[in-house]
Amino acid sequence: MKKTGFFVAGVCCSYVSMSQTKLLQILNEPHYWWPISLLLIALLLVFLFNYYRKVVSLKQQETRNKELEIYKTAHYRHQLEMEQVINYFTHSIYSHHTTEDTLWDVTKNCISKLGFEDCVIYLVGSGRKVLVQKAAWGPKTTEENKILNPLEIPIGTGIVGSVAETGKAEIINDTSTDKRYIIDDQQRFAEICVPIIQQGNVIGVIDCEHSKKGFYSQSHLQIMETIAALCADRLQKIAADTEIRSKELHLASLKESLAASQLTALRAQMNPHFIFNALNSVQQYILSGDVDQANRYLTKFSRLQREVLNHCDQHFISLEKEIEMLQGYLEFEQLRFSENFNYCIFLENNIDPSEIKIPPMILQPYVENAIWHGLMPGQGNKEIRLEFSLTNEHILNCTIKDNGIGVAASKRLKQNNINNGQHPSKGLSLVSERLKILEQQYNQPFRAAITDILDNDNQVKGTCINLQIFIGDEI
Repeated sequence: MKKTGFFVAGVCCSYVSMSQTKLLQILNEPHYWWPISLLLIALLLVFLFNYYRKVVSLKQQETRNKELEIYKTAHYRHQLEMEQVINYFTHSIYSHHTTEDTLWDVTKNCISKLGFEDCVIYLVGSGRKVLVQKAAWGPKTTEENKILNPLEIPIGTGIVGSVAETGKAEIINDTSTDKRYIIDDQQRFAEICVPIIQQGNVIGVIDCEHSKKGFYSQSHLQIMETIAALCADRLQKIAADTEIRSKELHLASLKESLAASQLTALRAQMNPHFIFNALNSVQQYILSGDVDQANRYLTKFSRLQREVLNHCDQHFISLEKEIEMLQGYLEFEQLRFSENFNYCIFLENNIDPSEIKIPPMILQPYVENAIWHGLMPGQGNKEIRLEFSLTNEHILNCTIKDNGIGVAASKRLKQNNINNGQHPSKGLSLVSERLKILEQQYNQPFRAAITDILDNDNQVKGTCINLQIFIGDEI
């Protein structure tokens, strides 16, 4: 065709090179008409051929563009479907907090979301070179999430064992031609097997089967490898969280045991301290020959001590019981000091003392200190007042007020007693240590503050002890 084009072009050029007169003479000659006709036909054929080629080329390009668009649309649709499936599995897998729940969820969703007929997850047995079925969905499962006749496969045996050994996923289009295939509950002809890998080590295998030969595609493989990776990451996170919780529980148990031992030891120290003071008073009555008063004192003391012993092994008792013991103690001390002081106990109306729990014998040392080192060294009418109120629903506020000599004078008196050979009182230091341990153990306020009560002229007119005690649900 190219030669024809060159021929036509040459002819045209020869005619063009002629003069106009010569050309008209030639055209008027009849025997020259047939070459001109051939030339025109040739030109028309060339034009039609080029036009046809262009039309065909455009149609082919349009067809290719349509096929490309169809391919892209199908590819995007496929990618979208894969992303939706993977997003669903991601959300579902990370919504569970135990290994068992996670594995059962994966097997169930492989059936419902991917159209598989059977899905089983194996994990490598602890300390053994064997794969153990941990979750399954299909004919082998029951409504109670239990596997019927669970199978164990040695690593390296069968398709599942081979994948566990090599760490490489496999698609078997026809299991009847693969000698490694192990029949579990029934024969199926297509199988996809994907390893679950953590830090380079195979910890399990996801094995899915279908009755149709060649059912599984590369898209299935891509999805299953992603699911296996998600599963591996989640199992690792669950194992780490479980270990952390175990250590936290162990540490909390140790702290609780330590705190309980410390509190028990402190209470054990407080009881002899209290008994020592009481027996000293009995001794004074006996030495003075006042047997009746000694008997009354011993009766009060034995009743009070019985109450103390009944509650000494408890970490918390009701405020009602604590107040009963305080009343017994105050009556005991009134008898001891020949009713040389008065006391009163006041509770706000919104307090139910039977419902509030506080540490036992937490107030008695402060009351004792107020009587012995605040009231007794003073002159005139001696009074002590106990007030209970709620700072909020979780904090009990206990206030002990006396009209004694005040904090500074009390400290000087104690120091003089020590200098004169008397034993220092350990009651306040022991209860302070108890409060400190309780605050550390519960991470809640257990505090005491001791201040002077001043009159308008800034003169000391007594002492105020304020205790904040946590009474929340954690107690």
